[in-house]
Amino acid sequence: MTIKVPAPFAGISDLGFTAQYRAQNFNEPQRDVPLLFEGPPPPMRRLAEILLQLTETHSTTYLWSAPVMLSDEVVVLAYRDRSVAGKELSDGARIADYVMNLVRPVVFTFLHDCAVIAHLRLSEKIEMRVSAESRSVVEFALPLQDIVQPNGERLLWGVA
Repeated sequence: MTIKVPAPFAGISDLGFTAQYRAQNFNEPQRDVPLLFEGPPPPMRRLAEILLQLTETHSTTYLWSAPVMLSDEVVVLAYRDRSVAGKELSDGARIADYVMNLVRPVVFTFLHDCAVIAHLRLSEKIEMRVSAESRSVVEFALPLQDIVQPNGERLLWGVA
């Protein structure tokens, strides 16, 4: 399954990302979910620098890999589930964290961390396209306040 988010950052309509989920069994630890960002070179370099702040997230249930610039127009980042890292899934709290990480789309966690941790200003309306096995499943748009509050104050273009 893939989730495409075409223009999540305020003021930049040609920079977006795709989250890619691989098939897996329900009872196995969640695999890393790569996020592939594509856009013009100047904001992509800034985005890669800013995404480093997400690696400092102090969540006990997930972490972000360091961003990697594959070219001047492509950056990759991965979401890593830590809810059951090296532990048994028998604890009720761990089961709740595992299920939340499995069913809550990584896109929402990423957008939250961009606004709250990196203080990036997001677009007021977030569009998403979900597809599976090369066919579209659903397309929708949500007001930003349904995903995260408050919005960040830093524009990607204005970051030095």
